[in-house]
Amino acid sequence: MGNRQERLALRRQALLLKIQAERGLMTIHYQELKESMGMAGGAASLLGRAGQFARHRPLLGGIAIAAVLIFKPRRIFSFAKSALLGWQTWRSLANVLRGIRTDVFNTTNTTASSVNSSKS
Repeated sequence: MGNRQERLALRRQALLLKIQAERGLMTIHYQELKESMGMAGGAASLLGRAGQFARHRPLLGGIAIAAVLIFKPRRIFSFAKSALLGWQTWRSLANVLRGIRTDVFNTTNTTASSVNSSKS
């Protein structure tokens, strides 16, 4: 019976080490993704400011859009297609990041509570 308990304890220890390594790897990947998303955030804020400018000065916004449509209509469709693809990618990444953040938070709380309960 003691042999089985030792094996289970060793397996538990190995699994805890594996979990810790995976969390570290996930943290590294999260940081890399967060850094790369910083540029997307800057572009989004720039577009937001441009949208606010257009809302405050609708005549200038309308003239700018009309000028672009008149002179480069193909670019508008290309830009709209790229914007749609970027928005869809952003939504997908936001859902993935939300899931990762939730998983990391839940596993951190679970590990902390198991460590506290094992100390008592």
